[in-house]
Amino acid sequence: MLKEVKNLHFIGIGGSGMNGLAEIFMTMGYKVTGSDMKESENTQRIRNIGGKVFIGHDAKNVKGADIAIYSNAVPETNPEVVKARQMKIPVIPRAVMLDEVLRLKYGIAIAGSHGKTTTTSMLATIFMEAKLDPTYIVGGVVKTGGVHARAGKGRYVIAEACEAFGSFLHLNPVIVGVTNIDNDHMDYYKKMDALKEAFVNFINKVPFYGVAYLNGDDDNIKSIREEIFVRQVYFGFDKTNDIYAYNVHFKGFKQRFSVIYRGKKLGVFELNIPGRHNVQNSLMAIAISIDTGIKPSVIKKGLQRFHNVKRRFNIFKMKNFTLIDDYAHHPVEVMKVLETGKEMAKGRVIAIFQPHLFSRTQQLFREFAKSLSVANMVIVDKIYPAREAPIAGVTSAMITDAMKETGYKQAFYETEWGSISDRLRRTVKKGDMVFLMGAGNIYELRSEIEKWAK
Repeated sequence: MLKEVKNLHFIGIGGSGMNGLAEIFMTMGYKVTGSDMKESENTQRIRNIGGKVFIGHDAKNVKGADIAIYSNAVPETNPEVVKARQMKIPVIPRAVMLDEVLRLKYGIAIAGSHGKTTTTSMLATIFMEAKLDPTYIVGGVVKTGGVHARAGKGRYVIAEACEAFGSFLHLNPVIVGVTNIDNDHMDYYKKMDALKEAFVNFINKVPFYGVAYLNGDDDNIKSIREEIFVRQVYFGFDKTNDIYAYNVHFKGFKQRFSVIYRGKKLGVFELNIPGRHNVQNSLMAIAISIDTGIKPSVIKKGLQRFHNVKRRFNIFKMKNFTLIDDYAHHPVEVMKVLETGKEMAKGRVIAIFQPHLFSRTQQLFREFAKSLSVANMVIVDKIYPAREAPIAGVTSAMITDAMKETGYKQAFYETEWGSISDRLRRTVKKGDMVFLMGAGNIYELRSEIEKWAK
């Protein structure tokens, strides 16, 4: 007789994608344990809802598990992976388990190099406003719900699909969305053509009755259009797209814009978050929602309720300046965030940037230098290594040196947070907008700054 599967063990449970998936399975009634290298808000969240989390990886952590799920960051040599294989229990990649959730219902998967977390969260908020009770799994905390994931009783599963390590190719959704394609995760793909091919294969997995929603303004998506054979809907600002936005107006941190979809005016929409790229992201969410049967009036209410995702342009008011915390960790994201800041700031824009991964810094340091130069002043922290070992000669100084080579004078490399905070304290002025940017732990620096800036 087949053994009933009850106990799931997540190796790397602190990761945003793993964390959300663990939450879903806990709400489905499974017993969840997990492990990670360090404590975090994510590990504590699992404990708060009844899971057990071990800090540090050890073979004994797998005891009692029926299945072990691991993230892409976990190597085959991990002692828990090794022990699980010795126990002859299934050892399953996170993306495969995510696909199991998608297959239970009507799967919607949102991919793209940038903006997929925000767009997935927008869509989930709209579906909740429409009383569709969706299940969603997001790579960030949705402020509207306060969680990474939610198990709903409705027919839709809305999930963020990550291209790192080709993991999204394990997914089989009915609807896909792609925000853009950019040169990220090149440590895995090596060449841009390989990355584009992966996106083509992901998009073409849509069944004959499904649809792909694609950014029609993105040059890399334009370059693969001839290779896509599934039904397509294009979104963007260009009027050649199926759905496009016009008359975009900013007011404070909010923006309003008009939308036309397939020749029909849908009216004026409002977002409580800044940035033209977020208007673009919302167009995908609007199009999917309309095609699902949600009325424009409901979509507008959903977007008005949406207050972004944790670590996506999160605003903190200091006594004399504004502090913005953002996850931007790729040159394109960094530039978009800083350009948005330039449009809104009453004073200067100051960027405090923590590079993420040695390999990404080595490959893109000149692109980072160009993007950061949008700011009036830049302080660069040491590299956050994440899963990587150091690469000889690769430091954050590569970025600041490249900036100085172009004549940019206000670029500083600091290796200690105390030094970063002190430099900011000496130089920040009333009305400035200060950005903490990076995918590592740079957000923790906010507490140090608040000691003197609140």
